[in-house]
Amino acid sequence: MSTQTQSAASVHGTLDRHEAPRRVVLVVELNEQWAAIARALEPGGIEIDLLSPRAPLSEVVACATRSDSLVVVDLDPDPSVGMTTVAGCRRAAPGIPVIVVAANPSLELTRSVRLSGAFFLALQPIGLEEMRSILQSAFQCMERRRASASTCLAKRRILLMDDDEDFLASTAALLEAHGYCVSQARTGREGLERIKTEHPDLVIVDIMMENEWAGYGVNEAIKFDPGFECVRHVPVVMISSIGLDPAARFGPSDEAEMVTPNLYLTKPLDIPRFISEVRALLGEPRNHGIEAGSR
Repeated sequence: MSTQTQSAASVHGTLDRHEAPRRVVLVVELNEQWAAIARALEPGGIEIDLLSPRAPLSEVVACATRSDSLVVVDLDPDPSVGMTTVAGCRRAAPGIPVIVVAANPSLELTRSVRLSGAFFLALQPIGLEEMRSILQSAFQCMERRRASASTCLAKRRILLMDDDEDFLASTAALLEAHGYCVSQARTGREGLERIKTEHPDLVIVDIMMENEWAGYGVNEAIKFDPGFECVRHVPVVMISSIGLDPAARFGPSDEAEMVTPNLYLTKPLDIPRFISEVRALLGEPRNHGIEAGSR
């Protein structure tokens, strides 16, 4: 099925007024349910792109990267293809919320959706009012990210969490010298509050702070807890003097998925590798501007 773009007729409705029409990319099998949802959203100031679940990933990404776009993927036609679409959108445009819809997803599929950084997992059958509420929340998150970015002069924002003041000071100075905007927290609780208000692009967290599991709790909250949907996509770097990384430490247990970060590094830091990995997680060239202050 080819792309079917439907222009908004009005900027009034359940969703807030916006200066430019907002766009939702529906990657769904067009049936009576989705057609009704698309028709109902249109008068609320939403432009709809309808794409088949079999549409090329490049086409979905092209639609998703338009201004003020977010993506809804229905997994029911083919969960494997749907998750490939979700992963592709997250890689190509990590700041764009992806809403996943599924009927009776297995525990394994639910975990995969959560670990993908999807904004929300909605269960079928999904009604119009529920969809409106989810979209409203997703658009609000996008607006908060833009507002937060403007306060930092468009620099990438990194939240650094550690109870060692010397480590905080030296690592923050290193990251700032490479052009990043750095905020700091000394406990997991403080860090989680900052994550909600600051929406960082990257979180760097020690394991042992107010307790020996604090860093694991931060990672789990970002990836799984309600209230952190806006930051599901944020990569987590865990740093500790513990030589065994979480994947090896917890083995194949259920806890491993909950506590394993995107990257694990040990103290003392290998500075060139640290900066290279930070750049890679932020989607930047690993070796660009490796000397301090060269950004």
